[in-house]
Amino acid sequence: MLAGSTSRRATASRQRFPLDALSLDEAAEEPLYRQLEDQLRDAIWTGRLLPGERLPSTRSLAQDLGVARNTAINAYNQLILEGYLVTAKGSGTRVAADLPERLLRAPGAGPAATRETRPLPFTRNARRIASFRPWVEAGGDLPSRPFRPHVSAIDAFPRALWEQLTARRLRSMSRALLERTDPRGYRPLREAIAGYLGSARGLVCGPDQVIVTGGAQRTTELIATLLLEPGDTVCLEDPGYTLAGFLFELAGARVVSLPVDDEGLDVARLSAQVPEAKLVYVTPSSQFPLGMTMTLPRRLALIDWAERCGAVIVEDDYNGEYRYAGRPLPALSGLAPQGRVLYTGSFSKLLFPALRLGYIVVPPDAVEHFAAARWLLDRHAPPLEQAVLADFIDEGHFARHVRRMRTLYAERQGVLVEAAARDLAGFMDVPPSESGLHLIGWLKGGLTGDRVAEAAASAGLEVVPTSMFAAGRLERDSVILGYAPFTPRQIRRATQDLAHALARR
Repeated sequence: MLAGSTSRRATASRQRFPLDALSLDEAAEEPLYRQLEDQLRDAIWTGRLLPGERLPSTRSLAQDLGVARNTAINAYNQLILEGYLVTAKGSGTRVAADLPERLLRAPGAGPAATRETRPLPFTRNARRIASFRPWVEAGGDLPSRPFRPHVSAIDAFPRALWEQLTARRLRSMSRALLERTDPRGYRPLREAIAGYLGSARGLVCGPDQVIVTGGAQRTTELIATLLLEPGDTVCLEDPGYTLAGFLFELAGARVVSLPVDDEGLDVARLSAQVPEAKLVYVTPSSQFPLGMTMTLPRRLALIDWAERCGAVIVEDDYNGEYRYAGRPLPALSGLAPQGRVLYTGSFSKLLFPALRLGYIVVPPDAVEHFAAARWLLDRHAPPLEQAVLADFIDEGHFARHVRRMRTLYAERQGVLVEAAARDLAGFMDVPPSESGLHLIGWLKGGLTGDRVAEAAASAGLEVVPTSMFAAGRLERDSVILGYAPFTPRQIRRATQDLAHALARR
């Protein structure tokens, strides 16, 4: 409290509401002027200070409270800006006479904390979105714990190099780039992405067809906004990337989930059950979450189906670079007629998760539609990060980093397969995968994904049930085990800890 631990209170008895009810605490984190501002506002809200009532001068109030005059000045000025107080020459500072009745409470109504609040009129979609609150809380600023999936090896990212490129760009960025950039994306970055896709993914496109986005979710939102009408049918893999399906449902689409097998999406089932659809969303390079690669016959059959029913294929190539057996397969988009496939990618798993930059390759006649929607929704991605990423790609750092990570991830996957065979064989089978950043643990003995996740949490680990990404009941339950960001020592210790936790349950 002020003056040691004893509060100095206002003693101005000349007020109808004596300001000795105000108490300021120097030890509190909140600044004194903010404390004073809040307490005066509360006195007005609750009717202890009435409309038109005069307040003491800032000098007098500061003296009564034992604070600097600037404290009172700052509090008064803020309340004047908000319309609670007014000033007039010769009449000092007064409570505004025309405050809306809904802001006022009868005298003696109690502290501000007890005031009734009116909830916002959230829509049905908003209430559905609220169901993702656990995802928000789980994705906080705490470090990853084994076996959290969907995270890259941040410890192996060349941070010093990225810092150098960022500092260099900051020194050389033009005023125009600091003000704004093309909603399609920073052109040198679009050129770098187009060049990389041509050499690494077998996708021939020009930089004008590349739209830089704020990541995979933003890309999906753009597609849903521009291509879907209420009632349109969208097909998804099951299990699959349900977050994309949720965004399609928010746009009013009807989502149909279809099973996958060892060759990817069951296109025969698709042809038999869905005679027509607007979109089909697939992850052919590394199916999410099971990890298989869609075979060439399935790819051709999917393109044939899409041409017959006039559907657009959305190819999410989120892990196309990380293939550990042979070279990465060419993109599905390279096999289809132009305009039949929208190719999407992201840098968050290739570099680091907080880098919210992605892209979509669209037909030439669709560029302006996507650019206009990009401008309307959030203008453009951060120019500085776009420029640094363009340098990172153009100077060869990106290709070297991906090669290094492919080797590192293959090693860490091997460690997990070996450790799981030793420690978890009684609970699950964990076979290797040709691609991706996680493995699937196929459960045994009646274990469920939820039970394994609970046991993992009790041991300080993170395991995601595959059922979280399934539309219906799975034929065989399983869990997702991420390995990319964890060292061999962490992986071996984690499999032991998980085995002990499962044995106790």
